[in-house]
Amino acid sequence: MLSHEQIWAAIDALAKRHGLTSSGLAKRAGLDPTTFNPSKRFAGDGRPRWPSTESLSKILEATGESVGRFVAGLDPEERTVPARPEAFAGIPVAAFSSEADADFDAKGAPTGPAWEPLTLPPRKADKLFALSVEGDGLLPVYRHGDVVVISRKTPVRTGDRVVVKPKNSQMTLLCLEHRTAKAYVFKALSGASARLQLGHEDVDWMGRIVWASQ
Repeated sequence: MLSHEQIWAAIDALAKRHGLTSSGLAKRAGLDPTTFNPSKRFAGDGRPRWPSTESLSKILEATGESVGRFVAGLDPEERTVPARPEAFAGIPVAAFSSEADADFDAKGAPTGPAWEPLTLPPRKADKLFALSVEGDGLLPVYRHGDVVVISRKTPVRTGDRVVVKPKNSQMTLLCLEHRTAKAYVFKALSGASARLQLGHEDVDWMGRIVWASQ
């Protein structure tokens, strides 16, 4: 019988396999960072809270894990299995703003509680591909020779830079300004004021830019 303790332990194990905290896992899946916090696992009166099937689906998609692999993690002996070799190693990441003050040691290396490991998605599971920028048409965002990595599976949110393939037209790099029930509205990365609106049915596919060399 599936227990409350087992399901949360399996989520924690999934996060650990990908070099993430429970908060980092939630953020990677596009969820509220506190979704999987220990304080959220019980109600104020002590009743156990269970994760929703939607949140489970999102973390599996975000990490490229199969349902079978997650279910296997319900077994304590399976929870220590390391991440698949095609997953990139974690790198430290911290919030940046004019008010933020991330910690560094005397040599300029990240240190302290502000940093969390960031793990790029597994290449095979996430269907990543890369494009090399040619010319200066995407300045000031991307220069000639920059490489952008695109994920076809990572959810696309308002404000994301994306690769869009319209029907009967060449693919292009844009920023998703907003979406409606029937259309997407994009703005150019070049800073041009014109907007491009495409109906959902007019887009063959769209992928989110998840990394860029600059």
